[in-house]
Amino acid sequence: MIPTRIEQAFNQQLNAETYSAYLYWSMSAALEAMNLPGFANWMRIQAQEEMTHADKFFRYLIERGGHVKLTAIDGPPAE
Repeated sequence: MIPTRIEQAFNQQLNAETYSAYLYWSMSAALEAMNLPGFANWMRIQAQEEMTHADKFFRYLIERGGHVKLTAIDGPPAE
């Protein structure tokens, strides 16, 4: 079993990684709107990387007998 303090920290980091993905997706949408598809694609790739990080925290918690707690993700800034 994983200590509660560590479990909480991993769940917070999982949320932070997912928020980062949202932020990159938001930037990708803005870049698409500016007709900059290459930059938009780069941001989507970064979003995928952040979700890979989140998945690693997710899997680690499960493999160690911890509990994954998915919490609300703040929306990124619109501008």
